[in-house]
Amino acid sequence: MPETYGPKGRVYPLSALNDTMRLVRIRCPYCKRQHCYQPSDLIQIFGDVDVDSLMERMKCEHGRDHGRLEVEAFAPTGREAVGLRIRRLVAIKINRVPVWREDAA
Repeated sequence: MPETYGPKGRVYPLSALNDTMRLVRIRCPYCKRQHCYQPSDLIQIFGDVDVDSLMERMKCEHGRDHGRLEVEAFAPTGREAVGLRIRRLVAIKINRVPVWREDAA
């Protein structure tokens, strides 16, 4: 039986981008902002997940109700790399919330 020509469900993890020196470009279609990230920084936050799953995991910083973000893996050419600004991960802050229990005295 011949193979169907439907889309193949191949997973493309962030670590594969790291090996080929590619970057991740994320755009918000609502506010027209775009940022570029290195895959190693995104691996520290989200783990080694599929590139397409970042659409649901990441939210726009300027409004959480802007919908899904456009995620694209790309290798910058010489012309693109000249003025390209890459966001780097500096620190991860964890919000600590106390949980209390009342004991009978």
